[in-house]
Amino acid sequence: MSYVALTARGQYLRLTEHEDRAVVRADSDSLDGCALFRRIPLGHDRIALRTPNGEYLTTRPDGMSYVLVPEPSVSAYSAFEEILWPDGRISLRSCHLTYVSARPDGTVVVNRTLTEDGERFDLQAVHVPDRVPAQVRRQEIDADALRSGG
Repeated sequence: MSYVALTARGQYLRLTEHEDRAVVRADSDSLDGCALFRRIPLGHDRIALRTPNGEYLTTRPDGMSYVLVPEPSVSAYSAFEEILWPDGRISLRSCHLTYVSARPDGTVVVNRTLTEDGERFDLQAVHVPDRVPAQVRRQEIDADALRSGG
């Protein structure tokens, strides 16, 4: 299955818990499952980013700024225009015409109207192998055995 990972300043954007809620941060220099997203083409040079569990990264207000949070369904707030730069990096512009920005402290906001290093991301394709069907069946059998006390 194909996923993408985004880095800014060498830090991966990843879904994490922060202050008792799920948000996107750019605070890890290693790739893990929290940094994988499906790139979903929406047309008109727009994409959505879906987490492995099927939620969409969505721009939402947070005080005087906007942040990225996961939501169960795609909406206009989940659509980002991909802007390709000559050096191969991309920027993501929200429906508010503001850019996704990774700050040096790891916070990710969506409130800048200009692009610098924090608004330009390296996009890396990541292939995650599907589980072998026998493994899935074995897990289902084990789960049924546990439920029945066997």
